[in-house]
Amino acid sequence: MRRTVTPRSQWVLLGALLVASMTRQAGAVYLDEGQNISLRARVYSQASIRVEDSKTDTIPTTKAGQLVSNRNFYNPELEAKLLPMLGTWLSPYADDLSFRAAAWGFYDGVYDYGSGQFHDQARQVNATFGDFSNPRQQHQAWYLEGPTIDTKAKTFDQVFPGYEVQNPRDIYGHRQRINELYLNYAKGPFFLRLGRQAISWGEADTIALLDQNNPFDVTLGAPGIFQDLDEARIPLWTARTSLNLFDNLGPLSSGFVEAYLVPGDIDTETGILPILTASPYTVRGNDPNQNPVLVDACKNTGLCPQFVLFDHRPPKNFEKSRWGVRFQTVVNGAYTVQAWYYTHFPNAPVPLKNTPTIVGTGARRTNLFIISTEHRLTHVAGAATSFFVEPLDSILRAEVEYFFNEPGFVPERSLLIPSQREPNLNPLGGPGDLQHADIVRWETGLDRFFFIHPLNPSNSFLGVIAFVGMVNLDETPQRDFRMNGQQKPGTTGQNADDFVQQKQVEGFAEVHTQTDYMHGRLTPQLTVIANIRGTYAVQPQVTYRFYDWLLFDLNWAHIGGEYQSLGFFKDRDQISARMTLQLN
Repeated sequence: MRRTVTPRSQWVLLGALLVASMTRQAGAVYLDEGQNISLRARVYSQASIRVEDSKTDTIPTTKAGQLVSNRNFYNPELEAKLLPMLGTWLSPYADDLSFRAAAWGFYDGVYDYGSGQFHDQARQVNATFGDFSNPRQQHQAWYLEGPTIDTKAKTFDQVFPGYEVQNPRDIYGHRQRINELYLNYAKGPFFLRLGRQAISWGEADTIALLDQNNPFDVTLGAPGIFQDLDEARIPLWTARTSLNLFDNLGPLSSGFVEAYLVPGDIDTETGILPILTASPYTVRGNDPNQNPVLVDACKNTGLCPQFVLFDHRPPKNFEKSRWGVRFQTVVNGAYTVQAWYYTHFPNAPVPLKNTPTIVGTGARRTNLFIISTEHRLTHVAGAATSFFVEPLDSILRAEVEYFFNEPGFVPERSLLIPSQREPNLNPLGGPGDLQHADIVRWETGLDRFFFIHPLNPSNSFLGVIAFVGMVNLDETPQRDFRMNGQQKPGTTGQNADDFVQQKQVEGFAEVHTQTDYMHGRLTPQLTVIANIRGTYAVQPQVTYRFYDWLLFDLNWAHIGGEYQSLGFFKDRDQISARMTLQLN
């Protein structure tokens, strides 16, 4: 397995050391007299309890009052100013030379001391993996990941060379990584950052539809609802540079160009594919190997199809490199404008049926029914502006991005699922065809401070309003795109209409407001998201700052409306309580 366990004793020791260091203030700990090396950290423990019963087709089922997560998260950061420590000999050649390292990790006890169904269900995932003893026996689905599929091969290891078996505990129970590790160099107008880092060029208001430079961890559902957005963003090994072009150039000022490269032979990280039936946060759906098409094939042929969901990760080669270029300036001293072009792997991979493959011989033959999830490099062009609107006393933001040839899902083409238009398709037949579409996504937003004295006579409210939309330029009645293979509740997936519709035009609005009480100690906030199709999310939260280094949060997440997008999690209402220790 590529993910390893952190012994629980190490977590206890880490927590004890951090608590001991956070005695009076939240300022960073400096490790030298010149205050060139600093240590910061954020550690929290969060318990989440469901406040509604799950629907009957949600696996594993949950009841109101059950603990669905106890996430213990840590994020220590070490920064060092290297220039003062190396002496004056380097000063003529550098204005800044600094270093940053940060770790990221968590342990969630849901499989150890949470409700028993999560532990039981996790043990069933891949429990029969590798069992080729009886071709007439129908097993559970197998969940794998790897860089290559060869459907012409004759053995399992040759079909999936370099594969790894997905383990729910290694995904949902505990993970850790080097989150950031980079070196900064600056001289005059030139800046260079080398190492593992995150880049965010697009808008990211709760749901980061336009913030696509880096992948996101989607194992807890949509980032921004059940998980902090910055916590979900996955940094990449990147070379990033910028150059200040001019201070003033006619009506333009503060102009700079920025570029980055993520070498594909070093880093093709795309995030982890969620496993069905394994977690409190996976979308609804039964074991894919229990699909009626596969069950009937097992009864009729005597050679039971073995469903394999294979996360087809991009192979590590330079052709899979991600890169981007951005230019930004200020026009007439008022309008901040920027334009960019970059490549990325979309966060939601697309399911694709592969050629049926029989491996083994004689009584140990196995018929592999392979659905791969495809990550394909996509090009994006975008532009954005922000400026102050005096009549509204607000900051106006606007952004548009064009996604070229983005992979998409059409059931008839991707999985050979029959429909009214094409009733004679055979899901057990030859390979599907990956579909693509040009997508335009945009956002307009308004930010302002305002007073409501009856509610808060001392402090203002922050208000953020955003409208986000997309249009699929390749949607036609004959080419009907659906939402990445997700089935409607209670359906079997035997007809194209069993899959959740993706409209040609989609959109939602978001409103966020917050204010401070008790001299900044108490911060209530409210986020409301409403989709034009009727899906909505309401998320009130209150934060109490007991000390600068000790915070308490109470959060309620409620999702309702149509079963699409955020609505995939509409039976997951929960209340979360969090205690955070921070050194920052």
